[in-house]
Amino acid sequence: MLGLNRNLSMLFILNLAVGLSSQLVQPLFPLYLESLGASEVEIGLVFALSSIGATALMLPSGVLIDRVGKKRLLLISVFLAAVPPVFISLIHDWRMLTPFFMVFSASFAFFVPARMALIAESAAPEAQASLFGLMNIAWPLGGIVGPMISGYIVERFGWYVIFLLSAAINAVSLIPTYMIKERTNMTSSTESRRASPWNRRYIAVMILFFSFHLVMTTGVGGVNMILPLFLEDCFQLPYSLIGLFFTSSNVVILLTQIPSGRLADRYGRKKLILACIAPMPLLFGIWPFINSWWTLLVIYAVSTGLWSMTWPATLALLSNSVPEEMRGTAFGIRMTGVRLGFTIGPIIAGTLYSGYGLGAPFLSASLFNLIGIPIALMLKESRKESRG
Repeated sequence: MLGLNRNLSMLFILNLAVGLSSQLVQPLFPLYLESLGASEVEIGLVFALSSIGATALMLPSGVLIDRVGKKRLLLISVFLAAVPPVFISLIHDWRMLTPFFMVFSASFAFFVPARMALIAESAAPEAQASLFGLMNIAWPLGGIVGPMISGYIVERFGWYVIFLLSAAINAVSLIPTYMIKERTNMTSSTESRRASPWNRRYIAVMILFFSFHLVMTTGVGGVNMILPLFLEDCFQLPYSLIGLFFTSSNVVILLTQIPSGRLADRYGRKKLILACIAPMPLLFGIWPFINSWWTLLVIYAVSTGLWSMTWPATLALLSNSVPEEMRGTAFGIRMTGVRLGFTIGPIIAGTLYSGYGLGAPFLSASLFNLIGIPIALMLKESRKESRG
């Protein structure tokens, strides 16, 4: 499959299933909460709480990867993703279903770092961004069909079908997970101590990657949460057209992942990151002044595509900044920043949307993304990582 070995092929299939099951639920979930009587602030709170568990588990899961193995963490994540949607389909009080949505979101805290570590160990350092880009297309493949299918099914059959379908997909994805064979990493205790995340050599790197992803995802996460409400309030769009926004952005992600990985390996990962994030503050900043939902569709797809183009570069840059036996921990710290941003972002967006106008969350996202530029300038890239 796509020139991948058996392990990566099974991981790709698993990633595709996880992405599809997530995209069936996550994009339109704010509208489901609204239908149950939750306000914008309460919806933001639900998303924030769902991110708290994932955020708290990111670093421990990264450390566990280096201790108990990647395959076990993948199995745990799939199980935790399969069970909650069943209960969510049976509960019609947004307060009571919040804990189950939190578990559903927390499942990705185990999946994402383990996935990253498996990919990183399968490529030469100078080609890691290309492999990450190739593997990353599994996310948008699920995301392209997920939101539109979700919108269609909700309009025709109701919300409960979506939740049960998501649970079924996750249950079936246990099969490719079991078929993954994990490579044993023999690391001496001396090497483990030398590769401690508290080693001063790595602390600065961890802080930079954590901070960069925190500010960027605070902006992006707020926009993603408030987008369905904004489109419904301003343009009265049906669920299927709202789902089109998420589908179109995933099409762009699909088209950009492989080229962005190759560009990063050839011309420099830091250069690509800066080139991609530079336009994002402007794109979010002009959002409140656009009166055409078609124009907003294009802006959203472009901004999402630019952000996604940084993924292979940042993953490869981080992977080459720490020793192999510490990659799980490093990816866990990176993802802690990502999840913390997705925790703070919805709270800020919901509060601004209710109290300061419909355009305020987008101006806030513009500011946070602007802060990310000087942080990205401080990232360091060794010469062997760039052949440009």
